[in-house]
Amino acid sequence: MLVRFTKRAVAEKSDVLTCVRPDGSNTRGEMPRQGILPHDAFHFVVESALGWRDAFFGQVAQGASLDHVATKLHGPKIDWSKNTQALQSESLVECLQAEQWGGASDPATFAETLVVTCRRRAVPPPDITADEIDALRAALREFGATWRPLAPGQSLERTF
Repeated sequence: MLVRFTKRAVAEKSDVLTCVRPDGSNTRGEMPRQGILPHDAFHFVVESALGWRDAFFGQVAQGASLDHVATKLHGPKIDWSKNTQALQSESLVECLQAEQWGGASDPATFAETLVVTCRRRAVPPPDITADEIDALRAALREFGATWRPLAPGQSLERTF
């Protein structure tokens, strides 16, 4: 699936996310700005790098609209038993976003924070190594280095 991240003007409150599936169907939505990178960019990096296919982008690739998946994962009626990987992804993204604002933590602190964020979502923490966390951090730096210089109207495309 082609994933297109499009930057809008600085005065705008959000950027745009477009996903085009191999069959030509697509879905488009707003990406609220949250610090250094859009929240959905974190999801893309995490889910792509870890090969997760049951989280946010995996559900979109299977035909769900961006709005449907976002509502399903952030709405009041979450079916916890059917969204484990997606909720683990949310927790991991939350931890990585916090590092973007406050700096990287040591492996033990990161693991502890991940356990706490997963507990809040009533899911077990994902089985992830310190090396995988380091690889995610590097992938986020690479994504950011490409995203930040884009002018309004320009896009960054990746494949999921």
